[in-house]
Amino acid sequence: MNPMQGRFLTLLIPALVGMLHAFNANTAGAQLMVQMKLQKTHYLAYEPMRATVTINNRSGHDVVLGGPRGSSWLSFDVYRDGQLLSPRTRGGARFSPVLLASGKSVVKTVDVAQIYPLSDYGSYSVSAAVYFPPLKKYFSSARQRANVTDSRAFWKQSVGVSQGRYKLSSFREFSLHEHRDSDSSAIYVRLREAKGTRVYCTFSLGRYLSVRKPQATVDAENRLHVMHMISPHIYSHARVSPDGHFLGNDYYREVANNRPTLTIDTGGSVRVAGGIAYDPDKKKTAEYKTHSAADLPPGLSPR
Repeated sequence: MNPMQGRFLTLLIPALVGMLHAFNANTAGAQLMVQMKLQKTHYLAYEPMRATVTINNRSGHDVVLGGPRGSSWLSFDVYRDGQLLSPRTRGGARFSPVLLASGKSVVKTVDVAQIYPLSDYGSYSVSAAVYFPPLKKYFSSARQRANVTDSRAFWKQSVGVSQGRYKLSSFREFSLHEHRDSDSSAIYVRLREAKGTRVYCTFSLGRYLSVRKPQATVDAENRLHVMHMISPHIYSHARVSPDGHFLGNDYYREVANNRPTLTIDTGGSVRVAGGIAYDPDKKKTAEYKTHSAADLPPGLSPR
């Protein structure tokens, strides 16, 4: 071997080794594709942070997703201001094994706030990791960022909740909060212990326009009623149980300055006065019905 050939091999071998490593890495990375998406970027403290995780099997054969030594096959890495957080319980959430056919996908939606303490203000980054048994390794998604803030309550009211016939009632507090996102505002309800630190739930009642001040009251059964404007002339009447369950909402439209308002009678029942019922899903109402040539009176024809 002449010196030129030796020099050529000296340069070629490292290049081939690098290409081989890159090939192996790309091949391994193609076994599972893991994607994760958060519903939004800005959250109010104590509200759910739901992550949708999609796992695609590109290994070329069916596989059973299961964690090592009985642990979960799906986990999350959560950082707050650069510090890795530990789950609320040891080992985090557990997910049952799943059979994933070759070329198919499985989708899981998980409330990360139930697994990790995400109520503190700060900047968080979240990624999902899926264990792949044939290679005994985890495949991770890209990180997603989320910001958690809070806002001062603009309305509060305590209610008593019965604990049974022979137990004293406990007291809980409803509160309403405005939370501004990048381009809109939403109204949130929070339910917590009246005297204590426990928060039962925090969730959005939907879009909120501050043109009109919201109305809020509690009926004889300690259910929360909220009337707020969601778009020009359109209002939502939302209801929440004393256990923090959303009971649905109805929509009303303001007509000729006759705005829908909440009224409460002597029996403690809450009713809506003013406005007219409105169906946001109905594209054409009788009032705005379009007319065609067939609707013209006899003898007339369109020009």
